[in-house]
Amino acid sequence: MINFFRRIRKNMLAQNKFAKYLTYALGEIFLVVIGILIALQINNWNEEKIQEQDLNDILHSVANGVQSDLRELNLVSAARINIKIKSDSIFNTYSQPDKQTLNIEEASYIHLAFQNILNTVHLNTNLSAFESLKSSMYFSKIQGTDLALLLSTYYSSADKLRNLEDVHNQSLKNLEQGWQSHFRNKGEVLFMQYWEAGDFAIAGPLFLAVLRDQHTVNIFEKGYNEGNAIQIYRDQILMGKKLVEMIRDSKSVFDQQTKLELSGILFSIGDADIVSVLINGGSPIGFDIKYAASNVFNKHFSSEKDYLTIQYPPNTYDWGSLYFSVDALDGRVNEMDFSPYTKMVIEMRGEAGGEVFEIAMKDVSDPPDGTESRVKIQLTEHWKLYEIETKQFVTADMNRIMVPLAFVFEDSKGLKINVRSIQFKKD
Repeated sequence: MINFFRRIRKNMLAQNKFAKYLTYALGEIFLVVIGILIALQINNWNEEKIQEQDLNDILHSVANGVQSDLRELNLVSAARINIKIKSDSIFNTYSQPDKQTLNIEEASYIHLAFQNILNTVHLNTNLSAFESLKSSMYFSKIQGTDLALLLSTYYSSADKLRNLEDVHNQSLKNLEQGWQSHFRNKGEVLFMQYWEAGDFAIAGPLFLAVLRDQHTVNIFEKGYNEGNAIQIYRDQILMGKKLVEMIRDSKSVFDQQTKLELSGILFSIGDADIVSVLINGGSPIGFDIKYAASNVFNKHFSSEKDYLTIQYPPNTYDWGSLYFSVDALDGRVNEMDFSPYTKMVIEMRGEAGGEVFEIAMKDVSDPPDGTESRVKIQLTEHWKLYEIETKQFVTADMNRIMVPLAFVFEDSKGLKINVRSIQFKKD
C-alpha cells in the first residue's frame, strides 16, 4: 500500500502536475490525521471502559462492605431495642414499692438484663473500600450524583453514630465503676451471683434493695435510654439498603420512591420535591411524634407493621392532640421553611369509619390556645389519600413552621385512626 502511494506521487511529479500533487499530499495527510484520531478515540474508549470497570469493582466492594454493615446494624439495633424493653419491664414490675420479694427466676431475669446493659456494643463500619474509592481517581466520576450524596451521608452518619456510641459506652463504664465501688461488700455478690444466695425468701428483699438503689437505677435508666437511638439505626439501615441497591443496579440517580424515603435524611426542607413527615408509620430523622391533652396522658399512639395508630380514648379528656414537630440536630432546630410546599397529602383510614377530627399547622409564634387555623376531616374505614392545600392554614407562617401537622381531637367521644404516610408537595 505504501509503495502504491509512492508511485502515484512520483508519476505526478514526473508529469509536472504539482497542484494535483499538493492536493493529493494534503489528502494523504488528512487521512493520516483521521487515522490517528480514530486510533486515539479507540484507545480512549478502551481506557474509559477499563476505568468504568475499575470504578464498578470498587463500588461493588463498597456495597459488600455496606452489606456487612447492615448485618451488624440490625444486630446492634435489635440489642438496643431488647435492652429498652427489659429495662422498662423491670422499672414497671420490680422497682415498684408494692413488690416486696421475688423468686430466683425473677432475679435471674434482672441480673441478665443488668449484665446485658454493661456488656456494651459498638458498631464497626467497614471503611476500607470507601477510603479506596475516595483516594482513587475514579471518585470524581460520580461526584455531583445522588449516589455520591448518599455515600457521603451514609459514612458521615456512621461516624456520628460511632461517636454517640462511644459517649454512651464511656458513660456506662463510669456508672459501672461507681456501682462496684458503692456495693463492694454491701450487696455486689448477691446481685451478681444470686444463685449462691441460699434461701431466696430471705435474699429476695435484699436483692430488691440493691435493684432500687439509685446507683442501680442509673444503669437501668441508661439501658432504657438506648431506645432513643433506634431511629438513628433505622435511618442508617435504610441508607445502607439503598446504597447496596443502587450500586448493584448500576444507578447513580434516585428514583421517586427513593427520594421520598430519604427526604428527611438527605434533603433540606425546600430542596426536595416531596418532604415526608411520616413514612409507613415511622417518622424520619428531623421530625418527632408527640402527644398533648387536657390532662395527664399516656402514650396514645403506636407503630404497627406499616402504619401509625392514634387513639383518643373516650370520656378521658376535653381535648387531645397527636402532632409532628420539627426536631433536628438534637432539638437545636425546631422550625423549618415549608413555604415551597402547597399541598399536604395524608394516607389514612378510620378504625370503624365516620371518624371526625381536625388537623392544623403551627408556626413558632402560634400560642398554645387552640386559635390556630384548622381543617375538618372525616374518614372512611378504607385507606384513602386526603389532599389539603396548605394555604388553608391561614394563621401559620409557612416560613417558620414548628408543627407541620397536628391531629386535634375534642369532646368526650373517643376514636381510633390509622395513618400510613404524610407528605408535603410542591405544585
